[in-house]
Amino acid sequence: MMTLPTAFLPNLPYLYLLAHNKVSGIYVGEQYEKQTFRNRTNLMGPNGKITFTIPVEKIGYPSPSTYEVCISEHGQWRNKLWQMLRSNYCSTPYWEHYCESIGEHVFNPAHRLVDYNHDWLALLCKLIGIDTPPLVYTQDDSPIILTEFYNPQHHLFSRRYWQVFEYKFGFQPNLSALDMLLCIGPESRLILFEDEPIA
Repeated sequence: MMTLPTAFLPNLPYLYLLAHNKVSGIYVGEQYEKQTFRNRTNLMGPNGKITFTIPVEKIGYPSPSTYEVCISEHGQWRNKLWQMLRSNYCSTPYWEHYCESIGEHVFNPAHRLVDYNHDWLALLCKLIGIDTPPLVYTQDDSPIILTEFYNPQHHLFSRRYWQVFEYKFGFQPNLSALDMLLCIGPESRLILFEDEPIA
């Protein structure tokens, strides 16, 4: 069993590990790393892949623990996220099924990044039908964190599913699991639970 860092709207390798009971918790006691999946995610739009980043409050040096990092409220980023999701995914088969829950999660007023991320993770897990791992604040042993399994820069999960803009850009691997849910809905569970190792 391993722990994973927090991630904003995590990608498919991340959800694959959860679905296959390889994760004991989400570890939030590590030193925060800037410019990572902890506060950004990859989605798709009519002009290609979009990286959306949640702004966080100014971080000093050395960086605090991830648990202490707070979301910044400048730039009306929640409104921008909602508008982006609505305009880019409104034509997907499952937008109407999930849009109300998505809107509630976009405008969740959580102040800490880990709380906001975990709320999203709980929604993804609920819709797919997998258990949500607990947040782990401290632990005696060093956490086993396998970055290569969920880093968006690594194409480790190549299993295909229908994507709304595939006709323009071809299949895009390792987008946020939200992309998969909006495109194929309950069939997401079949994609994640196929007995095929990530390699």
